[in-house]
Amino acid sequence: MKLNYVTLFLATSFLFSCKHTNYMTKAYSDIKKNVHEADVTLAKDTVKVVFPNSVLFDFGSATIKQDIYPAFQHFATELNKYRDVEILVCGHTDTVGNADVNLSLSQRRADSAKALLVQNKVDESRFYTWGMGAKHPIASNSTEAGRQQNRRVEFVVLHKK
Repeated sequence: MKLNYVTLFLATSFLFSCKHTNYMTKAYSDIKKNVHEADVTLAKDTVKVVFPNSVLFDFGSATIKQDIYPAFQHFATELNKYRDVEILVCGHTDTVGNADVNLSLSQRRADSAKALLVQNKVDESRFYTWGMGAKHPIASNSTEAGRQQNRRVEFVVLHKK
């Protein structure tokens, strides 16, 4: 059988893609199994881990509640199994209050969440943090229930390429 460069490139790309997909599927499975306090989803080779702020923080605070520390220990253990991932930590708020204050609060919350994982031995160089403020709601801000959903910290776990 005669191989050409295009065939070889496509085969290599397919094999890398399968390896990449399997790696992230396994990471998703392990995180979902061991981090019960968060909503864990897999979409397009990206694992998203969402902790609601009611679990992590008191209203208006960026200090993580101590009773969630064990969940972060479990999350750190799983992240340390998968050294080929990087983690984007996104803090979100509702629309109540001043937009600049909310943006700052969301950044401080993302930084606090990152710091707790770093305390649990996840390499700091694997993290990026981003305070989103109220820019990306997942629910209506017109009700308390919706505002509660919008106050969250999301971890987007990405495979390094």
